[in-house]
Amino acid sequence: MAESQLFVFGDFTLDPRQRLLLRGPEVIGLEPKVFDTLVALVESAGQALTKDELLARVWPDAFVEEGSLTRNI
Repeated sequence: MAESQLFVFGDFTLDPRQRLLLRGPEVIGLEPKVFDTLVALVESAGQALTKDELLARVWPDAFVEEGSLTRNI
């Protein structure tokens, strides 16, 4: 089984495979699409993502309005 990639920034640890965001030992609860948005942004650190790229990544099989992305961010 492949090892899960962890992202550490400040006091936070993001585990995309386990769908967990931790602040120290505390689990931070996020709505699923908010979590997906965070993962997309963290995985693309150092690179600009367009609105269309984020929409396609977070909602790959659905048409959503731009406001949904704005609320997630």
